Order: sequence, then structure tokens, then C-alpha cells
Amino acid sequence: MYVIISRDQCNFCDSAKALLKGKGLPYTEYNIQSPSSKWLLYLLKRSSITTVPQIFNTKGTYIGGYTELKEWLDDKGQKEF
Repeated sequence: MYVIISRDQCNFCDSAKALLKGKGLPYTEYNIQSPSSKWLLYLLKRSSITTVPQIFNTKGTYIGGYTELKEWLDDKGQKEF
């Protein structure tokens, strides 16, 4: 299962979720504006990460943002299935 760290009103976050959904790939979303996911905002700030989405593949490998996800799925992402 993919993991997407997102926030409200984020076009790139919405596009990343739509891309995964369109390919039938399951994902879990953590919204940094949700009270239950505030701990992620702390970790992102401590890591000097200032943008969302932050996306990880099914094996926990960091992919990047929406653009990197699209390239990853086009290039080699489907090889893991």
C-alpha cells in the first residue's frame, strides 16, 4: 500500500491520489491538518521538508511528490507487481 502525506486544498495531493486510484493502486493518506496526524507535521518540519505531497511506495521507499510518482509509475513502478 502506498502512503501519501498530504494537506487540505492541495492540487498536487489530489492529483497523486487520483493517479493511484486510476491505476487501481491502494494508498493510505495522512493529512497533516488532521488532529490525528499532527505528529507528521512535526516530523516533516524536523526533516526540513516543506512541501506536500510526500509519497512512499509499498515497500516504504521514498518516491517524492506528484511529479516523481507519475514518472516512477511510468518508468518502473509497475515492475514490482
